[in-house]
Amino acid sequence: MSFHVPLHGRGDGAPVLMRRGFQPLMQWDLTELAPLDDLHLSHHAIKDAQQLAARLFNAEETFFLVNGVTGGILALFLAFCSPGDKVLLTRISHKSALHGIALSGALPVYLPVEKDPPTGLPLNVSAKMVEEALQEHPDTKLILITSPSYWGITADLHAIRKIAIRYDAMLAVDEAHGTHFPFYRESLPHSSAAGVDIWLQSAHKSLGALTPGAFLHLGHKRFAPPVKFWLQALQTSSPSYPVMISLDLIRMQAALMGKKLFSKSWNWSLRLRSGLEKKGFRLLSPEISDSRDFKLDPCRITFFCPRGEGRLLARKLAKHRIEVEMCDDSYLLAVVGPSQLALSSDFVVRAITNARSEITSLSAPVFSEYSSFFFLRRTAAFVMSPQKALRSPCISVALEESVGKTSAEMVVLSPPGIPILSPGEEITEEAVSYLLLKRTQKMLFQGASNPTLLTIKVVAGDINMVE
Repeated sequence: MSFHVPLHGRGDGAPVLMRRGFQPLMQWDLTELAPLDDLHLSHHAIKDAQQLAARLFNAEETFFLVNGVTGGILALFLAFCSPGDKVLLTRISHKSALHGIALSGALPVYLPVEKDPPTGLPLNVSAKMVEEALQEHPDTKLILITSPSYWGITADLHAIRKIAIRYDAMLAVDEAHGTHFPFYRESLPHSSAAGVDIWLQSAHKSLGALTPGAFLHLGHKRFAPPVKFWLQALQTSSPSYPVMISLDLIRMQAALMGKKLFSKSWNWSLRLRSGLEKKGFRLLSPEISDSRDFKLDPCRITFFCPRGEGRLLARKLAKHRIEVEMCDDSYLLAVVGPSQLALSSDFVVRAITNARSEITSLSAPVFSEYSSFFFLRRTAAFVMSPQKALRSPCISVALEESVGKTSAEMVVLSPPGIPILSPGEEITEEAVSYLLLKRTQKMLFQGASNPTLLTIKVVAGDINMVE
């Protein structure tokens, strides 16, 4: 009999949830009973599970994250950055990185990303760009690389690691979308192979655990004490046992079946790619792997929509019971994994082709370049630290009147969750042009005090105040 929280008592206390199909999940939804260990003071069950994960991913120590990589990113910055410390991060970093910088008081320095010349698609940061940035900022404390990117494109982590060592900078990798890389039939750059200091993986995004289960891996045990403190501060004291159990079980699945499942996924994805290309779809190709700096996860399929039909095509696909990861006017992104192995790739090709054939009213190509990627090619000038900008007096101005001012808020489109503007960043004409384009498409913006972005908050000191 359950005389402890949670109050549903493994089901009987919440009959409405039971009738809606939650009973199996509630059987696992427990609390820190003696045999079940404590996430923040683990010494048997959870400790054993984390050690098995560390062994699988070749880490010195691994921590379970119950609120995603986001919680781990915040802990990373608070553990290792003090106010004024410089941080190099790529222009394709997730918004959680800027949140961590704002909390810690660190100073961000953006690393611009290379682009795919025909499309403008952001690739990733090159090792050369990292070295040039470190030459300009030799006092850098931390480098955060996002690899693979949201679109599955990796950076040369081996080369970047060697550069970081020369400049005595800590190297961390947001590997949210690459947990499965060690299990592929062919090698793609990943953190454990490169020997980075700290890396974070979304087990729910790229391995199959329950949302939002994730891992934080340490390359050295000396990093553990500050990380442990901040994980305890930032994660709930009542962690989800279903999430933690799923992390342990998906680790076991990866250990026993990972190479088989993800090698098959690789092959299935190549068949789908081939079928789509034969039907005239233009895809981001794995041929970028010929570049020294960048490789592509073939299970991340970006197919371009040069007539601006992306959103309409996504709606048509939904009617065919196909939901993609992300859509924009100029492209769709689909993620392939073991869940597709029971399907015929030819069937999926036919469904996508049929959905496209239903679109008959569009004119000639309207994109000379894929404008959805426009803002990602920018560097950014931070006039002040994000923390200072958030704490400074601010006013609201019309978006059209904000050029040259300092943003006092974060403006994000999600997915992919990459900030278009961050607190402390100078608002440029190109950023406003991009935001106006997205506003005409009726997009809503995370982080903005006005989600429709009719106005934007800027650091006070200008006269264009909106009443």
